[in-house]
Amino acid sequence: MTRVCCFGAYDPGYPRHRILRAGLERAGIEVSEARVPERRLLFRYPALTVAFARAGRDADVVLVPEFRHKDMPLARLLAGRRRLVFDPLVSRYDTLVSDWGLHAEGSLQAAWNRLIDRVALSLADRVLCDTWAHGALYESLGVPHARLARVLVGAEDAFFATPATAPGGPVRLVYLGGFLPLHGTLTIVEALARLEHQPGLPAFEAELAGTGIELEGARARARDLGLTRVSFPGRVPYERAPAFLGRAHIVLGAFGAGAKAGRVIPHKVYQGLAAGRAVVTGDGDGVREVFEPGVELELTPRGDAAALAATLARLIADPREREVLGRRGRARALEVATPERVGRSLLEAIGAPGGRAAGAHAA
Repeated sequence: MTRVCCFGAYDPGYPRHRILRAGLERAGIEVSEARVPERRLLFRYPALTVAFARAGRDADVVLVPEFRHKDMPLARLLAGRRRLVFDPLVSRYDTLVSDWGLHAEGSLQAAWNRLIDRVALSLADRVLCDTWAHGALYESLGVPHARLARVLVGAEDAFFATPATAPGGPVRLVYLGGFLPLHGTLTIVEALARLEHQPGLPAFEAELAGTGIELEGARARARDLGLTRVSFPGRVPYERAPAFLGRAHIVLGAFGAGAKAGRVIPHKVYQGLAAGRAVVTGDGDGVREVFEPGVELELTPRGDAAALAATLARLIADPREREVLGRRGRARALEVATPERVGRSLLEAIGAPGGRAAGAHAA
């Protein structure tokens, strides 16, 4: 049996980690944790060393979960001859500089975050990417293609168990996320404004739930536009997310105009598909790797409120199209995005028993 030790100051409740761990455990892989809370490096590294001595000594594979770039040097040291697998999920430079704009291009902070990316990625025996489009970014940061393995994000069982939407009432559009720039929530608000002024459209309402750096901007824009069918209910606890999506007829994905939005397939897209809802998200190479536009979900040009409004208007007016799209999307999600399927592709990536050659990827 291959034994996997998850290592770092990661969040055990983050959906990506929950899905990967569930997939491994259902495949019969023994999973241990050498984890400590987030804290300064000076205190984190000694605590992680102790945790690894307790939980990781018998591991065959050390897995560093999402966002833990700064834990990779210690992971490499402690892993020794064990296989070290890194699941970055994002590039720090791409996120903090290109997407969020927290640091200017060419600044010392930008250079520092690019260096963190390069060092962390270079230390891994295997680097996971959620799409090959995202993997191409890691290649530009120095990762040979042969060391990449695609492991899709997927969705947890509770989303696949979401019942059909109750009949009656207005058509409900739902966004559930972190109001990040890549989600393009301002584009969503602009599109909803166009829908509110479109005559003859069936009754609809939109809920934009969650918190994040663009929430106040989205609320302010909705107020400026005088929107009456849009609400911002705030944070939804993760355990309530399946039920919240269960109220939706249409699930909204990510519409940011930046390059990152075109490379990734966010959790919310997989969750909406798993729930059997009609999903609309921004176009990009990443999503086209896995899903067929117009068959399993709808794609619109990212950052284009007019195009998004036109697609939503069509779906609001056509319950049959929503039903067919949701059914086909769920069928595809069952093929590639369950914890079992994600776990199988992870086994292939780490070369564990039950997987094919390392580096193979999900369909």
